[in-house]
Amino acid sequence: MIDKLNSNQFLASIAGVLAIGIFIQAMGLPSFGSKEATLECQGTVRSDSALAKDKIANLIQFKTGDTKDSVRKVLKEPYCVLPKIAIRSGMQTEREAYRVASDALEKSTSQTFIVVSYEGDQYLGYKFWIR
Repeated sequence: MIDKLNSNQFLASIAGVLAIGIFIQAMGLPSFGSKEATLECQGTVRSDSALAKDKIANLIQFKTGDTKDSVRKVLKEPYCVLPKIAIRSGMQTEREAYRVASDALEKSTSQTFIVVSYEGDQYLGYKFWIR
């Protein structure tokens, strides 16, 4: 049987999930674009705000449908707020970008973000954004 994971195994599994997410995200981006992708921040940009690995570990434990307030309580202030978009007909999706702290991922840069999405008062999920 599988015993409980110790803290090193847990952190290694989080790093593995993050590495896979970054790899999948990077593979889906076209490399032939003429325009550089940028975050379209609205309002204040908090350049000193970054997610450490413990907060990323907490984020991946949230389920779709959890409250926006419970997610924001863990993540604190975002790097910036992105424009709202419509994913489903008639619903506006709010998005917040969080910069990944350089110690959270091996070889990470300030160009790695996690975009967290909400619909109404419900958490939808997250996606890696790499520039």
